[in-house]
Amino acid sequence: TTLTHTTPDVTTAINPVKMGAKGVFLVVIKILPLAIYLRSACCKFGLPYLGCDGDMCPVAIGKPGNCVPTANTAEQRAWCENAWVPWTNNLLKQAGVDYAVRCSAKDSYEFAQVLGALEVAGYVLLWVFPQLGAFILTAIMTGAIHFHLTFLKDKPEAIVLQLSLVAASALVMMLDGAPAPGISKSKRA
Repeated sequence: TTLTHTTPDVTTAINPVKMGAKGVFLVVIKILPLAIYLRSACCKFGLPYLGCDGDMCPVAIGKPGNCVPTANTAEQRAWCENAWVPWTNNLLKQAGVDYAVRCSAKDSYEFAQVLGALEVAGYVLLWVFPQLGAFILTAIMTGAIHFHLTFLKDKPEAIVLQLSLVAASALVMMLDGAPAPGISKSKRA
């Protein structure tokens, strides 16, 4: 028997007519709300793009000021060192894990960079393995929601962005990807 290789039709991935309404909807979700993870990762890596190189807004660390936090590099590093690390290390201690995360200039903001790498990996995977990428992003943002509610004691109305990101990645996780085994396309509605 002869082996044949079929090249997938890559125009389907960029042609809204071939993608259908669901495909267009998923692309819009991946770009509009979920691309914020790439900006967040840029700031965690200290890259001077997408507004990451702005000054620290004192309001971001609970001080009075006449500015609005933008989650730029300076703010994320301050949050990492003074809030994310104590929260994470407390969770690790409660779970009996003998390890402490670090996030300071001395260690090149290691924990922030790990989180940034996870955000980039999750976002890239949205396009190749959508359910895995969406799962990673959902897990990251679920952790962020836990942090805001338990450590910062924020009210739910203060974390609308985080809730929206969880909803968007959960939608991708549920709607994008292969059907369950044994279910034909005609049976999926």
